[in-house]
Amino acid sequence: MSGRWVLGAVGDVFLNRPDPHRAFDCVSPVLKDVDLLFGNCEGVYTNDPRSVPTASGFRLISGSSNSEALGPAGFHVMSCANNHTVDAGHEGLAATLEALKTQGIQSAGAGGNASEARRPAILTCRGLKVAFLAFTSVYPPGYEARERSAGVAAMRVHTHYFVHPDAFGRVEPGADPQIRTFPFPEDLTVLADTIREAKACADLVIVSFHWGKSTQAGLLTDYEKLYGHAAIDAGCDVVIGHHHHLLRGIELYRGKPIFYGLGHFAFDMPGLEQALGEDQLQRLRNFGDYAIYPREGYPRLPFHPDSRMTMIGLCCFDGRDLAQVCFVPCLINTENQPVPLTVGEARGEQVVDYVRAVTRLAKLPTDYVADGSEIGGYRTVVVL
Repeated sequence: MSGRWVLGAVGDVFLNRPDPHRAFDCVSPVLKDVDLLFGNCEGVYTNDPRSVPTASGFRLISGSSNSEALGPAGFHVMSCANNHTVDAGHEGLAATLEALKTQGIQSAGAGGNASEARRPAILTCRGLKVAFLAFTSVYPPGYEARERSAGVAAMRVHTHYFVHPDAFGRVEPGADPQIRTFPFPEDLTVLADTIREAKACADLVIVSFHWGKSTQAGLLTDYEKLYGHAAIDAGCDVVIGHHHHLLRGIELYRGKPIFYGLGHFAFDMPGLEQALGEDQLQRLRNFGDYAIYPREGYPRLPFHPDSRMTMIGLCCFDGRDLAQVCFVPCLINTENQPVPLTVGEARGEQVVDYVRAVTRLAKLPTDYVADGSEIGGYRTVVVL
């Protein structure tokens, strides 16, 4: 059995609210029209949090009951490879994986050891086997899975700082450096081998990366492109990126899509005012407009207003063949619910224009045309 089917992907999902089952009310018609739905599980669901391997900044921990909204929302598979999955210790990680399993959701990117963390989640859709792999390059030390230790599937990165000669050929001490980032060569080998192994037992391979600089608009680091391209070179069919608190551009590399950053989707981070003192909050504000601190009217989303723009990435397949790449623009409302937007109207065009702007900023040769087919009653934006 084959035929046309749709893969849907969204960014950060973490529910911590009194009414989690209402989180996806506005966007439900679109999600229900997707055959396979992926999201990034950006936190821990447990009623018994434990100590963490190392300091991790903001800890994202929610009661187990919040996870009960994810299955009914339509999620089939979620990445647990990110910088918050071990925020409640290895016990919290195990509880989160079990909570997703209870909801009928498969997980990728974390496990009881490195082998389990790299193991693909394999789902069947229209008679096709679709493998999902997930990795993270952003994590506190100690969160990574090892041969005999639980954690997340890591893809490591070297960071280099270069001071280049100026316009007069001088190397000036104290000048602002350029920052360059490169994958570990041995991790590129692991990535390629893992994709090839997944491809041997599946018709399609989808790879998710938690990567990039989270609070700078439009920036794509070197390693994001290098890892994304390497995944497709190894046989991956779709790359899905997240971690940035703001949308990133989309690239078609060798005819296959790289969604560099899908932003927030339903990401709850309430209570900063209560958890932090005024001095700590002011220090956060001093980091600039894109830093994390409370925003008036958005008690669960303490991020820059641009972070409220998001999307549902869509890959339309005809059997194993990719027929179209597109997305539905969305805007997060004051209840922290993603709301799908109509292309051609002001708010919908605002999101599309933003995606165009960050695409140009990253020098990606991609364009977006609002003539896609409908999904869930909303017209899509086609990626060209």
